[in-house]
Amino acid sequence: MVTDRSAEGAAAGKTSGETGTPFGALSVLVVEDESFTRMVLAKMLGTLGVKAVHQAADGESGLAVVAAYAPDLVLCDVEMQPMDGFGFVRALRTSGESRHSSLPVVFMSGRVDDDRKAQARDSGAHAVLAKPVTPASLREALSIGVKAWQPA
Repeated sequence: MVTDRSAEGAAAGKTSGETGTPFGALSVLVVEDESFTRMVLAKMLGTLGVKAVHQAADGESGLAVVAAYAPDLVLCDVEMQPMDGFGFVRALRTSGESRHSSLPVVFMSGRVDDDRKAQARDSGAHAVLAKPVTPASLREALSIGVKAWQPA
């Protein structure tokens, strides 16, 4: 479950762009150290109509992918080595790139309690998605990306 409910309108099926799907204009980066989980998430994102899915195995490689492809949203595992999700977001937010300071990051974690939610919020993440990820929870997480990039 995603802990940020501010984007329920987009999750209800409002579309973005001219693609006809809510997420067809999105480019998403999945930062996850387990290759099987990355593959499953990539397939689920494709099924939901995401335009482009990029993948990275840890926070350090995730930063390189952000620099190379400028995704609209990052789905990031919390517990990875050598750079975990918190380190990834800290590095992203302090990179000096203005776009990186507001790039939506949704953490994925097997532990989604009040402490983890507070850690995520304090680190600069937008929400926490509980593992195992379901299509419904992923759709809700993607709606955060849609909302973040819509003109005010």
